[in-house]
Amino acid sequence: MRTSLNVVLPDAPEALWRGTPRLHDLAYAYLKGLLLGGGLDPGDQISSEAVGRVLSISRAPVTDAIRRLTVEGLLEILPQVGCRVVRPVPAEVKDLYEIFGATEGVIARLAAERRSAADAAHFERRCAALASPDGLPDGPAARFMELRQRNRRRYELLHDLARSRPSIGIAESFWDQSDFLIRVAFGHRDLPPFVKAGHAAFVAAVVAGDGATAERETRSYLVRLGRHVAELLERRLHPDSS
Repeated sequence: MRTSLNVVLPDAPEALWRGTPRLHDLAYAYLKGLLLGGGLDPGDQISSEAVGRVLSISRAPVTDAIRRLTVEGLLEILPQVGCRVVRPVPAEVKDLYEIFGATEGVIARLAAERRSAADAAHFERRCAALASPDGLPDGPAARFMELRQRNRRRYELLHDLARSRPSIGIAESFWDQSDFLIRVAFGHRDLPPFVKAGHAAFVAAVVAGDGATAERETRSYLVRLGRHVAELLERRLHPDSS
């Protein structure tokens, strides 16, 4: 492990090296893994030199990865220092989920309107498997990661049904920011029951071919989640006011 300004950076998991990834993709995956899964928290400062030492690569690919994560809203540049993990602002978190809910709501409507009967049956089966507790790890951290990956898969399936593959590039930024905010707000605790209910509602609407309901249910639960996340973050910022 190497110390980087005010944090200790862990060694990279061996899985990151599989397939001989390009160095800037390696650095990006390493940092994003720490941001979404744990290891880098709001306000933590890191330097490209320290990340390069951990990965045994030059500064250039690390700098490129930092720029990408800055554009995605997870890091911010500190001139003459390096970069810092963003500190979420509760009011901005609500705005993010309003936009997230609107865009995913449109995708859910398109999916409901465009899916075939065979698509609907496949989607229903896959989403039922993703919602099942079967195969979930017992440990909170591993369980959180598994649930995050399952949720990503659910939305990828939704975008596939919408016949809107280009939208995934746009959506991934929202998914990453949401995963980061959820980790910061909840730690590794399970999400509130209304999230699971929201998933079930929009999946049922898509299967039924009800575009209006699919859009409404998707938008509704994401906006509600954003408000809940913002409230938890506000309590962290001002613990004495709660």
